[in-house]
Formats: sequence, structure tokens, C-alpha cells
Amino acid sequence: MLLVLFYLVAPALLVFLCQRNTILEKIGVVVLAFAGGILIAMTVDLSAFFPADILIPVQKNISEISIAIALPLLMFSINVKSTLHMAGDTLRGMGLALLSVVVISTAGAVIFADEVDKVWQVAGMSVGAYTGGGPNMGAIKTAINGDDSIFLSMVTYDIIFSAMYLIFVMTIAQKIFGLFLRPYVSKSENNDQPVDYAGMEHMSDESSKAYNKLIQPKLIGQTCAALGMSLLVVGLSLGFANLLPESLTSVMTIISITSLGLMASFIPRIRALANSFQLGMYLILVFCFTTGTMIDTDILNTIDMSLASYVGFILLGSLLMQAILCKIFKIDTDTFLITSSAAIMSVPFIPVISGALKNREILLPGFAAAIIGYAVGNYLGIMVANLSRWLIGA
Repeated sequence: MLLVLFYLVAPALLVFLCQRNTILEKIGVVVLAFAGGILIAMTVDLSAFFPADILIPVQKNISEISIAIALPLLMFSINVKSTLHMAGDTLRGMGLALLSVVVISTAGAVIFADEVDKVWQVAGMSVGAYTGGGPNMGAIKTAINGDDSIFLSMVTYDIIFSAMYLIFVMTIAQKIFGLFLRPYVSKSENNDQPVDYAGMEHMSDESSKAYNKLIQPKLIGQTCAALGMSLLVVGLSLGFANLLPESLTSVMTIISITSLGLMASFIPRIRALANSFQLGMYLILVFCFTTGTMIDTDILNTIDMSLASYVGFILLGSLLMQAILCKIFKIDTDTFLITSSAAIMSVPFIPVISGALKNREILLPGFAAAIIGYAVGNYLGIMVANLSRWLIGA
């Protein structure tokens, strides 16, 4: 219980520190959750305090359970109709981003089949990471019974490559891709007009202060209701999956959780529940922190060049493929970059990237595109994992 409490409370401490330190706030609580977990893995031998037969199962269970409960909570707040309407032209760009990740990941699985162990698992989890984000990668890992060591290595390399990607997009990407993609044409003469988030503005708040709502007394009832609905979705999904053959249990559990979460979002009273998204994001922080402490720090000293090369191939290859497709379909530079970022970096980073590109008009479409990535990432990842496995005969 002490170990469980440690993993559940540690992210709250990080939120507290971010709210009182502007430098930590700029880094972001999600990044700090991963980094904090990795730092503990590097400096503290948890097995000296907890026996391995307790430590490892607790870590694995917390990471999997936090993702399972978080997924419906993230879905509940989505206004699907408004999201699709908001995406507008960006919907094409996001479609090209998703297509690029799927094609490059699958092609890479074939190319790296003899170099990367269980490459089909890497392909599926990579699609989750680069269409929705970390929650999708963790969910797909559970769905395909992914290897723990491969998953932890991927998390490490994903952090490194994603950080490099973010720096690139925020600095020189706009100028480079602007050399052959058409410039963005403003849709409004007044760029200072208020942004209409269609009731989903809470999703665009990446600051640590967004979590303060979780402890507001007047909202505790709705927070508990959201948690109860999420547990109901998870319970129904487990019940349905257990009726199927054992080989399909994991994959159908994740598909059912995603599908039921989306279906519940069509019910106005569920969609209006306060704090469902914030609670889901807090559970993502728990997942990030727990996963960080599970990482074998030897990964950082002995880099698996084949696996790192494959992850880098997916990230760079999908970016270039999407750029080429955007050129063909006459999609502008800013739309290309915001949809690429929506797929690779997910919702919390959209306001940051929109600001770096100095274009407020793409904030809302990028926000909508990232939500679409959350929604379809699990389906695409599971599909690519099984397709890749079939192609290489694994």
C-alpha cells in the first residue's frame, strides 16, 4: 500500500512544484513526470526497500490500470461532432499524418524485421505513440501483450526523439518546409478574436494550474461521477472481453474501452461532467512517473542502435512522407506542422507549438486534430501490429 500511495501521490508533488517555479512550469508536468521517474530509477534502488516479487507487479499493475481508467476519462469530454467541424481543412492534413505513420511503421517493420526483436510490437506501439501519444502506446502494449523491456526501451527513445522533434518544429521547421509548401493564408482579418473551443477549452490548458480543479470541493461530486463512469466502462469492457477466446482478451479490452468511452461522449450529461479530462490527465502523469521508475537505466548506457534507428526511421520517415503528401494536396506549411505535431506530440503541446509558429488561427484546428489522434490511435496501432506480424510471418 505504501508503494501504491507513493506512485499515486508523487505526480501531485510535481504539480505543486510546477505551480511555484516558472522554469519547471515551462518544462511541463508531463515531461517532469517521465523525467522524475527516470531520475529515481537512476539514483534509487527501489528493490532495496521493496522485494522484487512486490515491486515489479505493483509497477506493472499501476501502469496498466492507470491507462485503462484514463482512456475513458479522456474520451468523455470530446464533442465528436464539434471536433470534426472544427478540424475543417486540418482534417485532411491529419488524415495524411495518420496515413504516413501507418505506412512508414509497417514498411519499417519489414525493413528492420531481421534487426529488431519482435518488430511487429514496436510497429504497433509506435503507431500509438505517433498518432495519439503515450496513453495510446501504453494501451496498445497491453492490447498486444507487448514485451515490457521493449516497451520501456521505446519510451526512452520516444522521449529523446520527440524532444528533438519539438525543438525542430519550434525553431526552424517553418522556414525549411516553407521553401516548398505554400504559406498559410489567414482566414480572419482579426487574429485577436476570441477562440471558441466548443466547450472543450479545458483540454487546451497544459499548465499545472489546470489540476487545481481536482481538489475544488464543489466539483468533487462530478469528479467522482466521472471516475465511476470510467470504472463502469472498464468493467463492461473486461466482462465482454472475457467472453471471447483468451488470445483476444487483451486487444478487445482496449478496443472496447476506447469505443465505449467515445460512445459515452455522445451523452451530454457525461460529456458535461467536470474534471473528467483533468482526472484522466492526472492518471497519465501516474502512468508516466511509474513507467519512468521501471526503466532500466542501462538502456541509456547501452543504446540498442537497431531499435533506436527504427523509432527514428518512423519519426523522420512519417514527417517527410506527410510533407510530400501535403505538397501534392496543396496543404499549407502551418497546417502541415500543426497536424504533424498533433499526431506526434498530442493535445498538451498544441498551444505551445501554435505559439511558436505565431499563428493563433491554427490552435483550435490543431487541438481538434490531436483529439482525433487520441480517438483513433488505439485502433490504428493494433491494426498495424497485426498487419506487420502477418507480413513478416512472426
